Amino acid sequence: MNMILKINNLNKQYHHKDGVVDALKNVSFQVDQGDFVTITGSSGSGKSTLLLCLAGLIKTTSGEILFKDFRIDTASDKQLSDFRKNNAGFVMQSFALIPYLTAIENVMLPLAISNMEKSKKYNQALELLRLVGLENRKNHLPNELSAGQQQRVAIARALVNKPSLILADEPTGNLDPALSVEILDLLKNINQQQGITILMVTHSPLASGYGNHKIHLTDGSLI
Repeated sequence: MNMILKINNLNKQYHHKDGVVDALKNVSFQVDQGDFVTITGSSGSGKSTLLLCLAGLIKTTSGEILFKDFRIDTASDKQLSDFRKNNAGFVMQSFALIPYLTAIENVMLPLAISNMEKSKKYNQALELLRLVGLENRKNHLPNELSAGQQQRVAIARALVNKPSLILADEPTGNLDPALSVEILDLLKNINQQQGITILMVTHSPLASGYGNHKIHLTDGSLI
């Protein structure tokens, strides 16, 4: 398998008035292209911090993060912005949809800065809404969609830049068990059919069962 992510001795410290907090301690692992990685651990174990470091959204204290041969931990803001635009899609617990944009406009949003023709952007977004089973809701606003449908729109938006990597932070955290299974099945299908690598932070035992590669954090350390 081709390695897509390599993490070597990753450390992240936060400085508080009460002293230093070790959010991540000497975390090392490797992710291959096409893996579905689940990251579990109790609240405060460092799961979300790890995901934010991998996305280049927060600076690490020490250690290495390699995406193929690109060093995320030492890259400039501009390089990180390009990396996220070209390689990574994000799915959040809160869906993070723009309330006054329709489903299809939300999916098209990451393409706003691309030079692609408007009609091509629209068709690409429509194809993804079809993939997530929401083509018939394309003109609905987020508040006209159920929680599960909103998360499907968010997944379609995460795919619109054709990423090789999806970073998902508690994607079923706001959903009931039946909807959670729907969203997890959708992510698994995307992973298997499109070969997109997924790293998913979750506290749900159900969700963690979807990974072929499981990582567990306790107090910032990999177990």
